[in-house]
Amino acid sequence: MNAKQHPPVSIDEDVELLREQIEALKQLGRQDDVSDGEIYDFSIRWGTALAGRLPRLVHYSGQGLLDETGQREFESLGRELRELSSLAARLGLAEPVLSPEPERTAPRGTSRWRRILHPG
Repeated sequence: MNAKQHPPVSIDEDVELLREQIEALKQLGRQDDVSDGEIYDFSIRWGTALAGRLPRLVHYSGQGLLDETGQREFESLGRELRELSSLAARLGLAEPVLSPEPERTAPRGTSRWRRILHPG
């Protein structure tokens, strides 16, 4: 089955969660004095959103599973995340990955746990 045969995927909840984190990042960036604790707490939420929700959107977009509105929303979100990348870097936060990463394969005979515990 190709992507054209699947109904469009709803990304509303993903976009809402990511936009909330974007707004929180902007608020953090407007503060004159941000404690290490505040940055740490936010970094957990930010990292979770980027590691959980964003790859899902990237995948669905890459597979052509978004309707026109969803694709526009994804592209808008991507522009906003790119604009905030310098702020995220300044605060030491994870940077968003907006394109699919190539799948890595392990050499034959390498266990999955070994790859997880000792990557590269």
